[in-house]
Amino acid sequence: MSIAFILSGLGQACIYVILGTGFIWLAKQIDDRRTKGFNDDDHIDDGNVAVGLRRAGLYLGIAFALSGAMTGSSKGFWLDIVQLVVDGLFITGFMFFSRFINDSVMLAHIDNDAECIRKFEQPDGTVKTGNTAVGMVEAGMYLATGFILHGSFSGGGGTFLQGILSAVLFFAIGQITLLILGLCYEMITPFNVRDEIKADNPAAGIGLAGSLIALGIILMSSLSGPFTGWINDLTGFFIYAVFGIVMLLVFRQVIDRLLLPTTSVAVEVSEDRNAAALLVTESALIAVAAIIAYAM
Repeated sequence: MSIAFILSGLGQACIYVILGTGFIWLAKQIDDRRTKGFNDDDHIDDGNVAVGLRRAGLYLGIAFALSGAMTGSSKGFWLDIVQLVVDGLFITGFMFFSRFINDSVMLAHIDNDAECIRKFEQPDGTVKTGNTAVGMVEAGMYLATGFILHGSFSGGGGTFLQGILSAVLFFAIGQITLLILGLCYEMITPFNVRDEIKADNPAAGIGLAGSLIALGIILMSSLSGPFTGWINDLTGFFIYAVFGIVMLLVFRQVIDRLLLPTTSVAVEVSEDRNAAALLVTESALIAVAAIIAYAM
């Protein structure tokens, strides 16, 4: 491999990095304008973890999605750049639509923006700003959406229009699948998930966010690869979605018993509000999801 080839590749990589950073900056500008009622930068400077989490999830989700758009066979550097710009605009729009779904459906009756700047009095009398649990769920939704979009935009096959239509379709179906998982999670959980999240219980936020991220990883794997036809791709996605939800719900119980032998997730969330315990169990669930994804 010649030095000229290496330098050319690094130069092209720099352009991709600049473009990716540009889309993250664009997302920041859009979110700043969307939340005119408060200044996100001021809240982040003041240590508002809820606002920091939702912004971190947005930026990481966009990066994961863009990395999928960068895969596949090249059609020539400048054509690849044009397609990446188009894909990036779609991805940015999808991420904000995902936020809307999270706010209006996943966390129905909870105003995410209001909760993220809400003040909570602590047991020691101090006041904390921002519902960390809501910030965690929103970040989890962004990350899960980023994984789904990574799979939707990766690979190749089909025409440019088919690629865009496929991404739009699987984004929509992916969001529905995430909502179904959220509903199943609420049904098998002995406490009221939304009430705990609204009460700023970080353990509850980690629990739901972890489940969303884990399913997003599995769905990413099911979507990755070339376009093989609408029937084949839709059938495969449906099978993987059902399989993923079932496996995650089953392994959640297994992990609960293996990693918390003297207690349970329900106790750690609703009674102890133990974020540390949920970080352990949700990390294990995401690890299992990664193994499932790469084993399929």
